[in-house]
Amino acid sequence: MLTDKNKQRIRHWYRTLQEQNPTFVVRPAQTALIAQIAKTIAGDIDKSNRVLLAEAGTGTGKSLAYLLAAIPLARALNKKVVISTATVALQQQLIDSDIPLVHLAAHGEFQFCLAKGRQRYCCAHKLVAAIAPEVGLTPKHLDLVKRMAVALQQGKWDGDRDTWPSQIPWQVWQHVVVDGLSCSAQSARHRSCPFHKARKGLKKADVIVANHSLLLADLHAGSGHILPAAEDCIYILDEAHQFPDIARDASANQLGLQHALKEIDSIRALDKELASLINPSGIASASLRLKEACTELHRCFNKLKDIATLHKEAFDQSGHWRFALAKTPSAITNIASNYHKEANKLTVSLQTFAGLIQESVADNQLKSSQAEGLLSRLSILQHLTESWVDTLYSYANENNQKNYAFWFSRKEKEIMICSSPIEIGGVLQHLLWQDAFSVIAVSATLSALGNFCYYLAQIGLAKLPSEQLIKLPSPFNYQQVTLDVPNNIAEPDQPNFASDIAEYIIKAQQHQGGILVLCNSYRLVDLVAQQLEQHNLENLWIQGQLTNQQVIAKHRASIKQQQTSTILATIGFSEGIDLPGDLLTDLIIARLPFAVPTEPVMASHAELLESRNQNPFMLLTLPSASRKLVQSCGRLMRKESDSGRIVLLDSRLSSRRYGSQLLAALPPYKRSDN
Repeated sequence: MLTDKNKQRIRHWYRTLQEQNPTFVVRPAQTALIAQIAKTIAGDIDKSNRVLLAEAGTGTGKSLAYLLAAIPLARALNKKVVISTATVALQQQLIDSDIPLVHLAAHGEFQFCLAKGRQRYCCAHKLVAAIAPEVGLTPKHLDLVKRMAVALQQGKWDGDRDTWPSQIPWQVWQHVVVDGLSCSAQSARHRSCPFHKARKGLKKADVIVANHSLLLADLHAGSGHILPAAEDCIYILDEAHQFPDIARDASANQLGLQHALKEIDSIRALDKELASLINPSGIASASLRLKEACTELHRCFNKLKDIATLHKEAFDQSGHWRFALAKTPSAITNIASNYHKEANKLTVSLQTFAGLIQESVADNQLKSSQAEGLLSRLSILQHLTESWVDTLYSYANENNQKNYAFWFSRKEKEIMICSSPIEIGGVLQHLLWQDAFSVIAVSATLSALGNFCYYLAQIGLAKLPSEQLIKLPSPFNYQQVTLDVPNNIAEPDQPNFASDIAEYIIKAQQHQGGILVLCNSYRLVDLVAQQLEQHNLENLWIQGQLTNQQVIAKHRASIKQQQTSTILATIGFSEGIDLPGDLLTDLIIARLPFAVPTEPVMASHAELLESRNQNPFMLLTLPSASRKLVQSCGRLMRKESDSGRIVLLDSRLSSRRYGSQLLAALPPYKRSDN
């Protein structure tokens, strides 16, 4: 129950925050969000289901709202606050700005930290070992490693890849990154390594900032493995609209056949090397099992390659061969059934090798530094073989997994064997909803077509009371933005569609400011770019011709010089790109952001719905497009002072019945009279 004491503490922190920050603006939507989050966590709405889905428009102040509501209650209930985000940018904003503001207002009553996966940290011992000549680093990379080692030793660097002042190349990082076997906390010499120091910090923290991938990894491993146990956590899922897709990807499997064959050779080479280093009698039985497994898996992967070669015509233009309704050819399922146990045998053999290496150190057969190098290689191979087990097992059991998509993917000489859950809700129910003390999901775009049905279906919550589903308006005045939906544009599948888009870009160039053109594919970007070539436009920055960072940098520089500048990009620029003020005054959305219907998981999901006599367009395609369209339009107005024009160039908004539904779900922009 939300006690008077807890209410007073929340109000006190909020008032103090206002006093300490004279420019702070109190927003009704923010205070409403604070109240609703607090009631949910306290169990005032439902003690057995402390879940809230909150959509709050840009500018509401979502981060401060959930921090002010959740942290005082977590302290009172003896719980931890775990904030999970989708982007590094939001993580940094929370750690560098938002949480310190609340920390100051709370007079330092809580501790907070940033949680990252082990792959973001270096191993102190590997860092020293990488200086050795046999590692083979170039003089430039060797100099970098030496500087990193000195900085770590002197306490000027914490071993976090992201906090080093410049980007650390993968050619260097692969030699120094922490792994699960050699960098074990069970070894006294590793307990003070950067990764283990960071993990100790997690145990002391009241508020932990993580990302969706790390949270899901912890839940899959059994909560409490990395982060605090789920029953002790108040989870805040920020940027929650991305959570279902990231959760699905975390449960997906893939196996590259060509790469796997190459790595079998690496495993055999390691086996041979160990035979020369470890007592032969101790390693003999594990080595024999490993050799047998490698031989069988080599045969397995070649058989699968042969099947893919025999069915070249089955791959579509995107390079996918999808198995409709999860009905995989019997030749493939038989191979998977016959060989997935061999992959498991190989994984067990590698685990045995790890134990034998550690025993050899204890018996003084191997030096610690030598053993750590071997364990590091083993860790990589073990992770790889575990993915082989998972992929082959999913194909061997495809008859029991109607909620799975199965497909082969071909790119150049590589054949990927892929499988993925279609609907992730059941997995999330098991991993998250049934065990977490409380979950607060917030985003500017949780709803689709004006309701939460699509999102609830995605995350596996069939129904929530209206009090646990809230939509709060943005403080922005959307009448400062003009929405134009021309009706004289060619249909997207007509030949002159790209030229019509180019004409509107040229018209927009007559305005002073920044222009962003969003296309639903690189192919459309290229077609529009070809149409614009003859016009010799200045300050036209095209995604694909430059990196995303270069595109943004060129655009900012042009606007700073008061020149009109245009970015031509894919729909990927609709998230994570911030272009306030004059950096974006004209937003042109070339085509409705419908998902590619041939994408394997999307196509399999549509089939699954049809098999239930449901309409995939209304339940899947249209809601997804609606949410992406809202996100895309949201690029224009990032501050209260922002204004400009949005032009939607897809004539289906006028010619199809669903067009009015998509337009009705947009913010209340000022409609043009055309």
